Amino acid sequence: MSMDQATAALLEQFNQQAAELQPHKPTIEASRAGARAMFLSLAGDSDPGCRVETLQLAATNHLVPARLYQPQQLQVPDAIVLFLHGGGWSLGDLDCYDALVRSLCQQSGVRFLSVEYRLAPDHPYPAGLDDASLALRWLHHQAAELGISATKIAVMGDSAGGNLALALSIRASRSLHLPIAAQYLIYPVLDVHSPHDAYPSRLQFGNGDYLLARSAIDDTRNWYLTDNERSDNPEISPLLQSQLDDLPPTSLLLANFDPLLDEGKVLAERLQALGLLQRLDSYDSIHAFVSFGILPISQHARSQLAKQLREDLLAIV
Repeated sequence: MSMDQATAALLEQFNQQAAELQPHKPTIEASRAGARAMFLSLAGDSDPGCRVETLQLAATNHLVPARLYQPQQLQVPDAIVLFLHGGGWSLGDLDCYDALVRSLCQQSGVRFLSVEYRLAPDHPYPAGLDDASLALRWLHHQAAELGISATKIAVMGDSAGGNLALALSIRASRSLHLPIAAQYLIYPVLDVHSPHDAYPSRLQFGNGDYLLARSAIDDTRNWYLTDNERSDNPEISPLLQSQLDDLPPTSLLLANFDPLLDEGKVLAERLQALGLLQRLDSYDSIHAFVSFGILPISQHARSQLAKQLREDLLAIV
């Protein structure tokens, strides 16, 4: 197995830049600014075809910013995807993921709702998941007005957003009692409780020279948790769920040079045994590559994901 050449060149740039930085931990503000600059600079061209509406979803004591994306050619008019961005529960925003969501929306012909949930450490667990739950309830309540079917609401997320999407699917089944048609998990964070050596990919690719480091996984976990919360909470480490048989059909997109690769494979094996694994794709790239639209492999992955999304939702009666 060898890394995609364009990814390898980009990774070399990342590592050169990292070597020039002072060896100290940045503040959360600096981390957010750095992540935003990285995502925006590597996002690639933004598709202008989508019509985008800015929303504020009303919670009890706050508003949750969101964007509703509609493609030029709506090919699955009664479906929508609730998208939850990555960033370790503490970084990222609607702007960072705008180009990616536009791309998936246009290519799939499916509407998307992208949600800017509250971020840790300012708002630790369960704030982000509660905001995701609010967005799902909003879609179900607004289904008639939006012209969508309650049976064609899918969820999608990458990295920590994939963690939230999976936790949301479990909540939707067990406490919210709201249907989710399918879930699409892009290199999700699945277990922040077990030691790193439980997953060989954490050791092989987690030293910091493949973008995502074990130390960053630990830091974001610590930001996400309060002193009273345990990391083995299945809403925080959903791979520790004892039962997964009430999940919707699930598709996983993984990166072969990602510390999170092996936990994704474990989830895929469990879902396969339950007959719930819709599709498993793995690409010879690094964590977060789907967001890096300047990479041809990112464009290919987006195209394949959008095609699958359209076909899956069209098949639901």
